Amino acid sequence: MRAWLAVTLCLLFSVSNAMADEIRTKYLTIDLPDNWKVVMPPAENQTTSTVIVATVSGNSTVGFIAGPGSGADAKTVAEIFAKQFKASRPPVEKNGQYTFTFLQQQTLCQAWVAAESDIFLVTTLQGDRKVGLAFAKKHVTSDDYATLLPK
Repeated sequence: MRAWLAVTLCLLFSVSNAMADEIRTKYLTIDLPDNWKVVMPPAENQTTSTVIVATVSGNSTVGFIAGPGSGADAKTVAEIFAKQFKASRPPVEKNGQYTFTFLQQQTLCQAWVAAESDIFLVTTLQGDRKVGLAFAKKHVTSDDYATLLPK
């Protein structure tokens, strides 16, 4: 009986450690797997939500900035952020969203910008963009603004 109890407790402990942490912002939810960490916890700044996560190994970083668009469409929001991030080229439309690349800490980054119902979402990827995009598609959800997530 003690052996069974010990095995059961070990299994429960390993299952609970393997569960992802859930990070919530006003606009999205992130199920953070064990091989990812929070770089900047969710922060609210003048109705805008920001959160940044990265792989534990540091090879990929994903950031989210969401908030009211104040009447601006996705193209306008993308142009504003492209200018802020000092993109070398203007944003281009792909699948109803706008994307652009920029340099941050001498690393090529990519941003996706979408807007819906006067809310915008900017998703940035630094480092291994394939890993970051796969993470965003698999682990990030939004009940109200799913169409804003990168496609």
